[in-house]
Amino acid sequence: MAAPAAMVSGSSPRERPRWVEPLLVQVGALLLALVISLVIGAVIVILYGESPVDVYGAILSYAFRDATSFGQVLTIATPLIFSALAVAVCFKGGLFNIGVEGQYLVGMVTATWAALRLDFLPGPTLLIAVLAFAMLGGMAFAGIAGVLKVKTGAHEVVTTIMLNGIAVSLLGWALNGPLKFTTAQVATDLRSDVFSDNALVPEIGESFGMKSSADLSWLLPLALVAAGLVWFLFKRMRLGYEARAVGSSPGSAQAGGISIGKVQLKLFLISGALAGLVGMQQVLVDKGALVQNYEAQLGFTGIAVAFLGQNHPIGIIFAAIFWGVLSRGESALQIRTEVPREFVIILQGIFIMTVVIVYQVARRWVARRQLQRESVIDSLEDSSSSADVEGLAKDGV
Repeated sequence: MAAPAAMVSGSSPRERPRWVEPLLVQVGALLLALVISLVIGAVIVILYGESPVDVYGAILSYAFRDATSFGQVLTIATPLIFSALAVAVCFKGGLFNIGVEGQYLVGMVTATWAALRLDFLPGPTLLIAVLAFAMLGGMAFAGIAGVLKVKTGAHEVVTTIMLNGIAVSLLGWALNGPLKFTTAQVATDLRSDVFSDNALVPEIGESFGMKSSADLSWLLPLALVAAGLVWFLFKRMRLGYEARAVGSSPGSAQAGGISIGKVQLKLFLISGALAGLVGMQQVLVDKGALVQNYEAQLGFTGIAVAFLGQNHPIGIIFAAIFWGVLSRGESALQIRTEVPREFVIILQGIFIMTVVIVYQVARRWVARRQLQRESVIDSLEDSSSSADVEGLAKDGV
């Protein structure tokens, strides 16, 4: 009786790996969410009296019309990758770090101090030191929220929001005090002294046929490496396993011997290190100095990009590029259409909500399918075991 069963099982087609179906469902859910959001956006454009084809065409043309335009998209995406990764690291452990905004401001302050005070370092050593100090500044500021969370139980949402305001004041004090420019400058805005060339991140855009206005630098490859390291952290390292356990079920993690406080503090420090690199595009590439009129809201935009990428490093990369395409398209709307630039913000919000809803539905469908498949396999194994027992009994008779 066992031989026929083996023949039947051997003749069945080979089962696909378990990760194939969830991947296909996630890709399909993303495409469906994109279609739904574009349709909703088209309805809004039509109600405004414009053609959706012209509006979407203008956005895409400004992002992909030449190498320089696409380079500017990648430049916009670079700090967003760092910001979203910082959010995702904490989110994996059940923490909501809203303080990336303040952490990258502190990172800009510490990086500026290093660029001006350590300018005696030779060659690329100065740049490495500046980036290290940026990460240390972000880590130290994020560590405050981490310690308060672990030692006092203070909720990280409240503490990080309060720390954001402190970071703004700290940057203003630094520009009016220890980091205030000492040489005569033509610029009227408050800023630090200009950094030496050794402290600046080299640009790579010209190697790909882009103009210098693209401002594409080695920070983009660094962001991609950071995404790979975050993936490795959560998929191949013990801390990643512990973080996922704490994020999914703190009680079960603690019962399994995991120190929740240590894991949360480590996640805050890693998140702060990534957040410290968010502002480097501004101070080490665009401006070459710390200026008062810096680009704000990158930390909060990183939250949206992290949600859009479902907190997965690869998803975050594509979500940041998509965000860069839409951000680049704001200028196109003002020049080539009558649709206000706020339409891009509306489209971004619609896409985020659509992705979240569609992904949740897709996840539940995949989970239901896996449960059904496991129940079928269990029933087949039970029936096969019963048949084997009956066969042995008959042979014994």
